[in-house]
Amino acid sequence: MRYKQSIMSISTIVLALCLLVTVLLGGWQMPPAYATVSGYSEALDDLQGDIEFSIDDYPSNTSDYSIKLIQIAESTNKELFVYTYQPSQLTKYLVATQINMSLTESADKTKLYGLTLLSCNGVFCKYKVNDFTIGTQISRYYNITSIYREWDLSIDKGTGNDNTKNAVAFAVGKLYKATTLNGTVTYSCTGIETIQIINPYADYLEYSNGFKLSPNWCHSHYVAFSTDKKIDTLMEADVSYVRRSASRVTGIGLKGDAKYENPTQEIAELDGEQKGGNAADGWFSKKYEWERIQSVSEFIAKENLKDETKANLESKQWVLRFVETEISMITGQGTTVTFWTDISQVTVLRLKFVTDGKVYNLGAVSDKVTGDNMPGNNNTNEFAGLLEWLSRLTNIPEWALILIAVVIVLVILMPILSIFCPVLGQVLVWIFKILGKSFVYLSKGVWFLICLPFKAIKALFQKIKDSKGGG
Repeated sequence: MRYKQSIMSISTIVLALCLLVTVLLGGWQMPPAYATVSGYSEALDDLQGDIEFSIDDYPSNTSDYSIKLIQIAESTNKELFVYTYQPSQLTKYLVATQINMSLTESADKTKLYGLTLLSCNGVFCKYKVNDFTIGTQISRYYNITSIYREWDLSIDKGTGNDNTKNAVAFAVGKLYKATTLNGTVTYSCTGIETIQIINPYADYLEYSNGFKLSPNWCHSHYVAFSTDKKIDTLMEADVSYVRRSASRVTGIGLKGDAKYENPTQEIAELDGEQKGGNAADGWFSKKYEWERIQSVSEFIAKENLKDETKANLESKQWVLRFVETEISMITGQGTTVTFWTDISQVTVLRLKFVTDGKVYNLGAVSDKVTGDNMPGNNNTNEFAGLLEWLSRLTNIPEWALILIAVVIVLVILMPILSIFCPVLGQVLVWIFKILGKSFVYLSKGVWFLICLPFKAIKALFQKIKDSKGGG
């Protein structure tokens, strides 16, 4: 009996060791214990309410870390639920965070909606769409482009550049229609086309706004990318990003840690007619302007970029310059306070473009990325020359400013030249007389042209008056 017990004990130990080796070598994890949020039904129970649903169509797959949206539902409490199939969920716990959704049949006005996990059953999960209330229309549309989850170092690839990847997007490409008739809601679903954003790259360029007591600079934020579809002309784009006000105090004995205010998620709606630029409101400031939507080749040609920036733009096709922010510095009593705006989690939501003469308006499937917080250009402290700066302030061409300066200098020097070089002085007097008469004649000519239409109108009224008097 003791011999059999010993054999069983050894067998148990060997089995445990084998299981441990399997876990360590295979990366297998114990399935997490899922809890349904109180007051909500479970994911699988809801899905099995559809007679066409079959659990066999959704097998577990330990190497598939995607999240696939398979169904939606409206609740009696005006909430919207989305249901997902997550193939690796039994071995790798993943949570969807947001969806890119429009409430119209097209991708217009698409934006990101947060998700709250309510329950999981095996590979199936149920989420509530945050800050969302079902509309009162008879027919309601849910145009869902993509679904996001957080980037995971253990399973996801990095950016391959100086960017940080924040979230991974998976294509959905489904248009759901919910219709209420006689108190009953029915659903229909059709597939829609999307466009894939390939390896987006976020960065900014820095431009000085000129000499000031409290200097500041303009940060022009952009995202560069290529796509899985040919684009001849990019007409419009929507870019989502997270914005935070930030500050840092530096000086003797200070750590200089950055302080951030509450973040806000914003969307930049861009079109090909829009332009951006720096304030250029300081002394000797150089004015920069740019188009919101540019090709990468145009962007590189017009900007003084660092070599590493150019390298990161290789193989990319388009640049979206989606927002400008300001960085400023205040110095006093041994400390310097720096204020700036932090831009992060950049993702493209929609592109409208022309290919082979046809216009497309598609939701974009794009990962979220954050730049390295270093300017990508060399000319961060470039200033304008005196003539360029004065010309921009006065709206007088540079050649005219030069002519004015020459005339002023000659007027100042004329008395001196008349004494030491009478001939030259007489020549200058003669030149000024000609210029003076030319100016008088020019002024009279301009005044004549200004008055000419009014004289014509006066003559017309006089002719009408005379004709009435003659009648």
